[in-house]
Amino acid sequence: MVDESSVSNRCALMKTLLVVEQLRRKVPGGIGTYARSILESLARIEIGSGTELELFASRYGEAGSDPLLEYGFPLSTSKLPHLLAQRAWDRGLDPPKLAKDEVMHSFSMGGPRLRATSNRSIFTIYDTAWIEVPETFPRRGRSWHAGAFDHIRKSGSHVVTISERSVASLIQAGIEPDRLTLIPPGSDHLSVADKGATERLLSELGVGSTFILSVSTLEPRKNLQRLVEGFRRFKALNAEPIDLVVVGPRGWDNSRIDPIADVHMVGLVSPSVLAGLLTKAASLVYVPLYEGFGLPVLEANVSCVPVVASDIPASEGCALIVDPLDPDSIAHGIERSIFDTRLRSELVTCGLLRANEMTWSRATKGHLDLWKRLGAE
Repeated sequence: MVDESSVSNRCALMKTLLVVEQLRRKVPGGIGTYARSILESLARIEIGSGTELELFASRYGEAGSDPLLEYGFPLSTSKLPHLLAQRAWDRGLDPPKLAKDEVMHSFSMGGPRLRATSNRSIFTIYDTAWIEVPETFPRRGRSWHAGAFDHIRKSGSHVVTISERSVASLIQAGIEPDRLTLIPPGSDHLSVADKGATERLLSELGVGSTFILSVSTLEPRKNLQRLVEGFRRFKALNAEPIDLVVVGPRGWDNSRIDPIADVHMVGLVSPSVLAGLLTKAASLVYVPLYEGFGLPVLEANVSCVPVVASDIPASEGCALIVDPLDPDSIAHGIERSIFDTRLRSELVTCGLLRANEMTWSRATKGHLDLWKRLGAE
């Protein structure tokens, strides 16, 4: 006979330790957006007595209150700051102490490596880009990703990923299907647009009323060199005053990008200015060589902006697909996204309908269900 009070007490004590080390980075990127959005959604809902959440990260090295406390969850930290902590974790050192029925979920392949294999350890792997397009990674980056993945594969850890395509690539790379859970991202994370700051930025850049937007890190995998060349060919055939605005941080080997007239490499902007740029852009052009999903596409969808994109998961069905290796294809896509009124309307309608179905509350429920299931095993 099952002792119901014992089961109840055990459920009440279940805890999930959320490793949010990506939010310690100066530029958290798309992984940071995913982690932050899940935390913000968790903070807004009633989690229930079956799950207790605690955040874990490296020691906060700045003056003042730790920003991770703003989410309202208990926080424990390593004794080491970010750069040293990840080096220690890569060697299996300085792991957090977990009780037998606790779950640890890292929102990236980084974070602590538990010494013992456990199906209560979870990692989110967004793609296998270091396998699919290794030439777009520095040697050290390829080596780190390969080592981290090898640990996860051998450890028996559960894996969360964000698209059907990533599920397939992870299975091919050696993760068993029963160790995989698909949880796509949400679209409802954009800040309220700061129209004044957006107008000032565009004025300082000398950008007119019509511009194309691209949002990505300046690194080889994002294929910005071919995007700029495609834009150049588009401009050669169209006399209209149209600019290309590229928003995002500098990554590795960004020297390959050759700016031309009417191309503005803006760098990082605030979330409210990014939202403002999306409200004013004629279209979003996003042509990476490989992506596990492609969050900028979803951000454009929810902002009613037509999208030109390479064949990545986020662009399926609601973007004009172009060949990322062919600047002429990119140029033609840009032209249609601006001048083909019917196509623009179709892309906006399709994108908005799709984005409205993809919410962070839905993604959060997927996480809660997974934590409770693994915690109960």
